Amino acid sequence: MRKSEIRELAEHIYEGQELDPSEFKAQTPPVVTIYLPIERDEREGRRSEWDRIEFKDLSNKAIKDLEKNWGKDATKGIVEKLEYIQSHEDMPLWLEAKAGLAFLVNNEDCFVYNMDEKPEPKVVVSDKYDMSGLLSEDERDQAAHYKLLLLSSDFFALLEGDETSVRYVKFPDDVKHYLTETYPEYDGWKAPLDYFSLEDHMSPFHDHKSRKDVTKEETKKFFRYVDKVLNDKLLLHNTEPVILVTLPEHVHEFRELCTFNHLQPKAIEEDPGALTGRQLRDDALKILGQ
Repeated sequence: MRKSEIRELAEHIYEGQELDPSEFKAQTPPVVTIYLPIERDEREGRRSEWDRIEFKDLSNKAIKDLEKNWGKDATKGIVEKLEYIQSHEDMPLWLEAKAGLAFLVNNEDCFVYNMDEKPEPKVVVSDKYDMSGLLSEDERDQAAHYKLLLLSSDFFALLEGDETSVRYVKFPDDVKHYLTETYPEYDGWKAPLDYFSLEDHMSPFHDHKSRKDVTKEETKKFFRYVDKVLNDKLLLHNTEPVILVTLPEHVHEFRELCTFNHLQPKAIEEDPGALTGRQLRDDALKILGQ
């Protein structure tokens, strides 16, 4: 795309301020969402220095994520648009910006929305736009929000998700992920767990391998521990649906002793360690009918 075409596109789409989220569901991935707070009301005919630096940092993070997870050939159009917007400080979108700007960018199109309320700086690279910052309070209430309980015979994790991605819920220090941490008398191997956004291709179990010799008694004891900490701490005030992700042989056993609210009747009956964040999100949305 020639620079003149990028300028024409960027200036044209900025004129449209009416938002219909359904229009963005069929975009060809990858896509980039950037929320940029605007720090100055007076910009003296051009973008402020703070806005320039913040947009550059967010754009560069998006470009790095794109090239790592999608490859340079599949993301040229996005990179070209972000770099063009970075380098042009006198575009109308900067001069007319209110409290914030939302950039929705794919290889073919670039959509920029003026925001009346200042957003937190944020960048999301995924196969769907993160529309949360552009929705009204009523629309946010209707959007899909859920929890995923990832469970094996000796390990568990809790994720929170929406229509865009899933993310780990970080546990308090006194809540343990592993059977061997919870009951030290059960000696076994454990892998490290990282907390990271699951917008791309990584497995949420981060190469965790369940012990092969966990007995039925040990498993049931661990499941009781999981149910208790979910009830007492992790899901104490939760009102969102909770979807169980585990192997088929564990579904009935856990449901028999489960006492917390909002566990969905349908589970994702697969090994959690074999699913990416994107697969978990898509399976969860199917269960919720989204």
